[in-house]
Amino acid sequence: MKKIKVLFSLTIFIFLLFSLSVFAEQVPQKIKPGHPQQYTVKKDDTLWDIAGIFLTEPWYWPDIWKTNPHVKNPHLIYPGDMLKLIYVDGRAYLTRVGKRTIRLSPEVQIEELDRAIPTIPLDLIAPYLTKNRILYAGEYAQLPYIVGTLDQHISAGANNLIYVMGIPEDDNSATYGIYRRGDAYVDPTNRRKALGYEAVYLGEARMERKGNPSTLFIEKSKAEILKGHRIIPIDNDKMVNANFHPKASLLQRSGQIIGVLTVGVQPGVTMVGDSDVVIIDVGLKEGVEVGDVFNIYKKGPIVDDPVRPNRQVKLPNELNGNLMVFRPFNNLSYALIMDAQSTLKVGDIIQSPYLDTH
Repeated sequence: MKKIKVLFSLTIFIFLLFSLSVFAEQVPQKIKPGHPQQYTVKKDDTLWDIAGIFLTEPWYWPDIWKTNPHVKNPHLIYPGDMLKLIYVDGRAYLTRVGKRTIRLSPEVQIEELDRAIPTIPLDLIAPYLTKNRILYAGEYAQLPYIVGTLDQHISAGANNLIYVMGIPEDDNSATYGIYRRGDAYVDPTNRRKALGYEAVYLGEARMERKGNPSTLFIEKSKAEILKGHRIIPIDNDKMVNANFHPKASLLQRSGQIIGVLTVGVQPGVTMVGDSDVVIIDVGLKEGVEVGDVFNIYKKGPIVDDPVRPNRQVKLPNELNGNLMVFRPFNNLSYALIMDAQSTLKVGDIIQSPYLDTH
């Protein structure tokens, strides 16, 4: 009986996935009126910008991007590439034509000219790719922790030594982030259930001497560092990869914006707009992927019926913008607000563009 249930569940999952895929292929192409027939990629372009040149809704990029099999990595686009809109069997496709030109001079590095353009501006999301993170329940308690400071000061900052318990002997990381546990992000439908905890970045330290405790030197700090704060390895030399592709999410249920993360926003602020980073209550466990785009809807209010006494009416939710996931975690994801028609706020609904808007 258990095997039958598993097979039945698997069959339903495959059917739903197939249905969504077929539906996605049937979505009418939303080519932007007045689009150019061809476009040469510039250094400061982003993939989202280019998609917006040819599409009214940039997240349908995979629907028109026709990769070139002879190109080493057909998914990457570089400055100097020429893109051309073509039609095959009545459908529009954007393809790369010709070869980009790389000019050499003593002052110009080939690596800079040959770097693929990002999907969205790196400066907006880089801090949240390398420093900020969300921990699931119980994970924080398992991390290495600060047991003391030089001269046993109550707190430490840049240019101070700290002593850390719990760093594995085989850990060869050179740089570590220092964190404290932030507030819990709770399930909007069950306020007693924590979906994860924000690990609040406090600074960075480098390994000076291994041991138990290990000795670390704090190279930079942005807040007070105390005993008990936790240590997580980070790799500042790792290339931040934002060369994912925007696509409409296949998630079959709605979610919510449950937090604001943008640098400079004060605690408790719930109103956000274009280019702000937010936290949404869906993640890897539900199949959310990097590049997934969701529409954002303002909740329709509940109003009194002016004709029929003692009756209330829920007004429709209204489309108010969209966001793109750039870093998913188990139950939550970081996302960048790509467009906001008016002010957005915590509690606003998110849905796949494939789903009904109500």
